[in-house]
Amino acid sequence: SLNLLEEEERVEVRGNRRVRVKCYKLTDIGRWYNVLFKDISELDSKMIREAITKLSVIFMARILPFSKHLKIGFVDFINQIMSNAIKNVAESKKRRECDLAVFGSLAIDVYLKPEIRMSSGGSGANVAVLASNLGLKTCFIGRIPANIIGVYLLAELISEGVDVSLTELDQEVDLPLCIIPGPLEPEQVRCKQVDLRSLPVVQRVSDEVIQICNNSRSIYLGEGVCRTYLELLDRIRRNDKVIVFRPHKVTLEYHLEEFMATLQYLSVLILSEEKERMLRYKGLRVPEDLFKAGVENIIVIKRAKGAILGATLYIKGGEPVTYAAPQVNAISAVGASDAFAASLIYYLLRDIGVEEAVRKAVQLSALSTTQLSSRKHLVELSKMMSSER
Repeated sequence: SLNLLEEEERVEVRGNRRVRVKCYKLTDIGRWYNVLFKDISELDSKMIREAITKLSVIFMARILPFSKHLKIGFVDFINQIMSNAIKNVAESKKRRECDLAVFGSLAIDVYLKPEIRMSSGGSGANVAVLASNLGLKTCFIGRIPANIIGVYLLAELISEGVDVSLTELDQEVDLPLCIIPGPLEPEQVRCKQVDLRSLPVVQRVSDEVIQICNNSRSIYLGEGVCRTYLELLDRIRRNDKVIVFRPHKVTLEYHLEEFMATLQYLSVLILSEEKERMLRYKGLRVPEDLFKAGVENIIVIKRAKGAILGATLYIKGGEPVTYAAPQVNAISAVGASDAFAASLIYYLLRDIGVEEAVRKAVQLSALSTTQLSSRKHLVELSKMMSSER
């Protein structure tokens, strides 16, 4: 029995007789079962809010005894329920094609100044959110721990319009915890290192991933495993796709050969001055040896004391051009490079030439440092740029 109805008796007076009448009414489960199958347009906001709260309570009360029967710990049981729920939500919002497929990680950022606080982070996730806010149909592809924290981070991405249906939930994933001494000291950020099996980035290329990349207009490769990226780039149809790689320092330090092999597939390589120095220290001529390996455009972002100073664009067969950033009152440089990457791809997909795209991205990323959050709000800044012309 689903226990949707409950029986009760009441006494009615009919004529000169008192009659016992059997009545049936919906139980709590029946009442909310009825709500679930109604057209949502027939429900008022108060009823919807009440349903969300009470249905959750009823469901948990009914389902928790199963954890004892299955001999699953309470925390693990809750994690499984939440992970499956968010995965089903993600599947319901899945796109068949997108403007941008983002590969990268999610993380938790811990700020020590001006006061201790925590926020959602991860360079790849930041790029996905920023691109989505700019209007690009964006898919984020990564790995996330199958627990309440991981579910919350995925829910944030979904609420920002990002397709996370190809993000893997795995109990073995270790979520990076990044300590940020101060918002104007991004070069001092330190993230907890994890072993290869626990990395919050994809380590296998599924047919579904290939399909979404084939159907996307652009691909962003952030922090990740180089051999996985090589397999991906070798299998997809590149056509006129914009492919941008912004490698992690670990990639340049320990996987240089694989990094060099990816360059033949790239439209744009984004480096910081520190990463450029790392390559020179390893004996590479920048940009000459990188162009020789096949990359078309190289961008080196320049910054000092938290501020974005500008970027130098190296075009294969052309002269380097440096674009200076406008002077702003920076309050947080964390996430500014993510803003640069997202806005660069946005402008390139609007068929703006690479030179103009870099110039605009430099301006937008510099303005983004006037916002405290690591996930910047680029739409309002973009409107500000347009109004100042």
